[in-house]
Amino acid sequence: MVGGGKRILIVEDELQIRQIVKLTLQLENFEVMEAPNGQAALELILVQKPDLIITDIMMPEMDGIEFFLNLKENDQLSGIPVIVLTVKSQFEDIKYASILGMDEYVTKPFDPRDLIKRIKEKLKME
Repeated sequence: MVGGGKRILIVEDELQIRQIVKLTLQLENFEVMEAPNGQAALELILVQKPDLIITDIMMPEMDGIEFFLNLKENDQLSGIPVIVLTVKSQFEDIKYASILGMDEYVTKPFDPRDLIKRIKEKLKME
């Protein structure tokens, strides 16, 4: 059982992408939470804290950067690993995410096996 009861939050405004990521994670036995934007994700996290977050950058209401900065301001949430999953593939975007302290940066389209590998590394699973 790969996921081992680990809970992952997907923050993505595109339903089709969210469903693909959700299915990929469920096939690995992860528990999945979903939010369409950063604001909804922050509200969801107050109810149930995830072990890892996968977030898009460009979303309505609250984008991935603002969401990430909100997480880092909260001592109880700041340690949650964050993987960015976005179409923004410019060097400047990747460098900015790194400077902010985002854990991983994955560009769309993505390889589900690569995403799972990065998740396992962040959650220290083998």
